Amino acid sequence: MVYFLLSFILILVFYRAYKNTKKIKINRVSLRKSEYENSKKQLTILHLSDIHLENISISPKELSSIIGNKTVDMIALTGDFLDRKRSIPKLIPYLEELNKLNPKYGMYAVFGNHDYFLRENNFKKLKNTLEE
Repeated sequence: MVYFLLSFILILVFYRAYKNTKKIKINRVSLRKSEYENSKKQLTILHLSDIHLENISISPKELSSIIGNKTVDMIALTGDFLDRKRSIPKLIPYLEELNKLNPKYGMYAVFGNHDYFLRENNFKKLKNTLEE
């Protein structure tokens, strides 16, 4: 009985964790006019963080359909892309989908602590993948 209960709890935890990887949280933030008074145009920034490609369960196409055909002025990718070198190629289709948005001011990326788990050559490969 104890093993059954523990197994059930583990399955429930893993199922919930998997389900959470499909949650895309979209926040819209508006600044008060005084904070951008001199600007005549609204700036739209798409910010993606903590992608963790080892655990992601949303495809590049699904991500693209969630974002839709919205006009994006800039894309900010803020770290924790992956933990393992074998996931570097998995990043490419996501970047290709984001590039299709053709952000007016470009796409920018910074590394997170998980990205630094990669060894020197693999970290360079990740950096080059992002730059390309």
